[in-house]
Amino acid sequence: MKRFDKTLMFDVHSGLSQLAVADECGEVQLEMQVRTVPEDLRQVVGGISGRKRVIMEQGPLSGMISDALEDLVEEIVVADPTKNALIACAEDSSDERDALRLGVLDRAKAIHGVFVPPEPYRTLRSLLCHDHVLANSVTATKNRLKGLLRRHAIPCRGTGVYQKSTRRELRSKLPNPQLRWQLDSLGRQLDGLRKERVGARRAVRRICAKLPQVRTVRSIPGFGAIASATFVAWIVRPDRFRSLNKISSYCGLGLGQGFTNWKPIGRSRASKRGNREVKRVLFIAARSAVNGSNAFSRRYEARLERGWPMDAARRDIARKLAFVAAALMRTGRKYDDRLVKVPAG
Repeated sequence: MKRFDKTLMFDVHSGLSQLAVADECGEVQLEMQVRTVPEDLRQVVGGISGRKRVIMEQGPLSGMISDALEDLVEEIVVADPTKNALIACAEDSSDERDALRLGVLDRAKAIHGVFVPPEPYRTLRSLLCHDHVLANSVTATKNRLKGLLRRHAIPCRGTGVYQKSTRRELRSKLPNPQLRWQLDSLGRQLDGLRKERVGARRAVRRICAKLPQVRTVRSIPGFGAIASATFVAWIVRPDRFRSLNKISSYCGLGLGQGFTNWKPIGRSRASKRGNREVKRVLFIAARSAVNGSNAFSRRYEARLERGWPMDAARRDIARKLAFVAAALMRTGRKYDDRLVKVPAG
């Protein structure tokens, strides 16, 4: 077991963070406020002697603080705030008390640590979420544009209505200048969002070019550019999961089971927990993979022949894709279709 001379507990805020320093016996030796900027944090932490560990709750600044202090301390623990009831449910919560309560949880071995990805994975996650928001905004704008035309009985089938040339033809059919302006406004929004999404995809490609794991995952059937980047950005290191079941649960593909009196009740069901971004792209990859000619499509057909429901069979393919992608990330090997197990029909 590692021993540390000092434990530094941070209650992090965007302006000032509360710092409490305790010795190896848990006695508080120092309490102070420090500006939440890398230079000040490094100056304060570097001035504390001995072997040090840092404890803080997970938040938007966890990554920045971890990067700033990683070479000054022996260990950084980022606690899951959803499992720290001593802090979340405290009636007398304050910056000073919350920092000290992190020390109490640490001495009670009740800290639930979470993984904080390094750069460039944090930037890649941010860009992928931004791209997803842009994609949803494009879809919403398209729906509003078509809705405007349909409310005035203007035919607008297909995707041609989203093109500038087609919009110019359709605007003359609207009954007044105000509605024509609204159509032009929606068209400008759509064109701008498309342009921004092209820029987001370009930024994602620049980061992915530095990550060989993305190219490895993309070689798997069903995985496109965004799906492979999303999987790598959130998994980062497959070896941080203790088993395949842990990977499945993290990806939102595990099974939920109710218990009472330590006995299972009812049938197991698809879990609603897990990372939604990874789960979404794995199901997209599964739908793409089963439409091709590969081991995953054969596995899907075998499941259907055995009487599996279509949703359960597709979930099985998504889970298998996650396992294969994690294995390739861990070993660095290339994808081989022959190594994917296909059960007999």
